[in-house]
Amino acid sequence: MFYSLKIPAVIIAIAFTAPFSSSTLAGVTIQSDVNASTLKKSKTTPLGKYLTPKAAHAALQVNPEIFMIDVRDPIEISFVGHPSGMDNNTPIALASHSFNAKSGTYSLKPNPNFLKEITAAITRAGKGKSDPIFVTCRSGGRSAAAAKVLIKAGYTNVWNLTEGFEGDKAKSGARAKNGWRNSGLPWSYNIPAKAAWVPVK
Repeated sequence: MFYSLKIPAVIIAIAFTAPFSSSTLAGVTIQSDVNASTLKKSKTTPLGKYLTPKAAHAALQVNPEIFMIDVRDPIEISFVGHPSGMDNNTPIALASHSFNAKSGTYSLKPNPNFLKEITAAITRAGKGKSDPIFVTCRSGGRSAAAAKVLIKAGYTNVWNLTEGFEGDKAKSGARAKNGWRNSGLPWSYNIPAKAAWVPVK
């Protein structure tokens, strides 16, 4: 079965397994290709708008005016890469040097200025609260948390990329299962100056 991403004279077919949420922007219909019932709670949002990277990329090809935010730490992005077409990087959490022995990782600390910084970035881009916003992170958890912050602030068209950039862990423990990079979509290490994080001073 297929969903169609429709604009005048153009139809892009996107594979899916069940009817999901949709949104319209300037003649473009964005339709989810994610079955929400299969998602971990940590990846869900109150609006229930979800996309795989492939569907998000297809929508951005049709309308590059859709605003895409990556909410990972900018150093993480510099070392790991980001989706081509990223309009903004505003971290919802920042890496610390505090080691977590239980998880074997360094802890993240919340960015206390996230809403102020992301709202400013959206405003600079000339977007409003009803415009579609795609949010991504490593694997869909931080982006869901960021989407919840935006939704609570009154944004009504926020989409979580549930696989993120690196994707979920495979049985080996490597993030090689899905995600933007593993889907063969365009990506880069270089953060465009216009997309760089602008911390609140």
